[in-house]
Amino acid sequence: MENESKILSRKERERLFKRQEIVTAAREVFAMRGYDAATLDEIAERAEFSKGTLYNYFQNKDELFETVIADVIDEFIEIATDTCTNPDVGLKDSYMAFARRLIQHMFANFGMYGLVMREVHKMEMNTHLATLLPNLILILAEPLERAIGNGDIPSIHPGQTAMVFMTMIFSLFNSTMHVRHGKMFCGQERQLSLTQEEIDEDTENALCIIDRTFFLGIFSKEADHGHAWCFVK
Repeated sequence: MENESKILSRKERERLFKRQEIVTAAREVFAMRGYDAATLDEIAERAEFSKGTLYNYFQNKDELFETVIADVIDEFIEIATDTCTNPDVGLKDSYMAFARRLIQHMFANFGMYGLVMREVHKMEMNTHLATLLPNLILILAEPLERAIGNGDIPSIHPGQTAMVFMTMIFSLFNSTMHVRHGKMFCGQERQLSLTQEEIDEDTENALCIIDRTFFLGIFSKEADHGHAWCFVK
């Protein structure tokens, strides 16, 4: 009986399906047009619904965009959970697995993630969105806390260091797109995909930079030699 009560009715399934179709269409239009140029008319057309149907699910473009960004950050959290919560996996293996999956995912969907990088400041105006990034950082801090507890790395603030690592990934994504693929941002409609060969090459380049700057930098034994670590708790 308990399982039966959890089964959605046909009407509820149809409503969830329509909502997801709208969000998927919005994600594509926002990625291609940018937030300012995107219109609800175009989103409705791409979703193959009337504009009135959109208003049955979202009050306005802002609410729809916030939903799209929340979905994107949920994807970050899912990747972090898969790669950083196993206590049997060390810090570097956890972080490099997280970086590889996230970077590949971002390059494969660079139009959307480029938009998020430009518009993430909107999170400050939304309580729900503002809770998602701290949740992500808490997950990323877990491997650091384990490594510190095991004596594998010097004592360092886990949350701040996790944020530095995440910021490094965002910066590598942005710099790669603008330095290596700057021509893709020309014109009114943004190109929405890279080739698999480009994604693989860009991912390996980014991972190499992470390894040399993050792991051979602040966590190297030489970096700790003769230095008095002092952190505000």
